[in-house]
Amino acid sequence: MQDGFWRQLLRGTLPLLVWAAHFTFCYLLAAAQCTPAAMRAGGPDRVLMGIVTVVALALCAWLLWRERGILRNAKEAALLDWAAALGALLAFVGIVWTGLPLLLVQGCS
Repeated sequence: MQDGFWRQLLRGTLPLLVWAAHFTFCYLLAAAQCTPAAMRAGGPDRVLMGIVTVVALALCAWLLWRERGILRNAKEAALLDWAAALGALLAFVGIVWTGLPLLLVQGCS
């Protein structure tokens, strides 16, 4: 089965795009809610950022689950298969890492 170029490109980069969207959303929300004009008591909305983080982690876990077959058939796996699986794993770890400030930051300084 031959997939189109754009479909293959999306398959290989979608986890990294999820990570980038999560990073951008969380840090722009934190920056917007910590400006003097829009200062929020207690700092950025940690519940909203927590929900976005859980959704992004679930999406990356699902993408990694979809690629689990490469571990069983490693001899038949193509570069795109490895890129999609390892990209999903990298994005999952990256989202956990960029989500850590949710646990550590108590408010705007």
